[in-house]
Amino acid sequence: MEERSIISEFYKMDNQTPFEYTPFELFGDIHLITLGIILSVSLIFSFTARKYYDKNTFAGFEKILGYLLIITELIKPFFLVEFGDYHFTNTVPLHLCHITSYATGLFLLTRDTRFFDFAYFWGMGGGTMALLTPDVEFTFPHIDFISLFSSHGLVFFTIIYILVVIRQYVTFSSLINAVKYALMALPFVYVLNLIIGGEEGYKANLWYLMERSEGASLMDFFPVFFQNPPFHMLIVIPLSIVIFLFLYLPFYLFEKK
Repeated sequence: MEERSIISEFYKMDNQTPFEYTPFELFGDIHLITLGIILSVSLIFSFTARKYYDKNTFAGFEKILGYLLIITELIKPFFLVEFGDYHFTNTVPLHLCHITSYATGLFLLTRDTRFFDFAYFWGMGGGTMALLTPDVEFTFPHIDFISLFSSHGLVFFTIIYILVVIRQYVTFSSLINAVKYALMALPFVYVLNLIIGGEEGYKANLWYLMERSEGASLMDFFPVFFQNPPFHMLIVIPLSIVIFLFLYLPFYLFEKK
């Protein structure tokens, strides 16, 4: 009990903790090093594994990776509430990044391409943006920093693995499915935010439908009117589609070639 309280105090962000965290610096040394590690590990592992890939040989590894993606997101709320400044109301694991992790894991476990349709576009689109412009206040070893980069980094690693090693292909129908599934779920997620509610500062904000992300993002370049919910969706939806088109472009060019 005493040990847990010491660890908990280490992670708390209040003014009483003796540990002072360093504010996060966008594209600072730690941020760039972390991005470099995620990118290099993903590419080196995947292009090396591609030379020796056999579906039966790698089946066990892919199952472990699939379950890890899903289980990690399900237990993360308990870890954040215990060691961070969170309530269960603002840690419900149904953000787009969580669903992307589930979809990526389920693809490895089932090989159902519909899961990868969602995982590729939202993982490489929204997930990569989260890595580049993370919504965190403090840098490593703060729990928010570790949680965000470990989970998003794992998704990025797995998607690269699926593309390079398994050689899963992406079509224009994949893009349509990714947009369609998200738009179908949008109204339900909004209602879910209202149902969950929460205290001030800990309110549910799934898919950032109630409040925009506090971190830097492309939204910063748009007029203030379009930066605040619900009007930000007028920018977010078409912007996401444009990003998805760029993500599909390499596959389109390959088809034409």
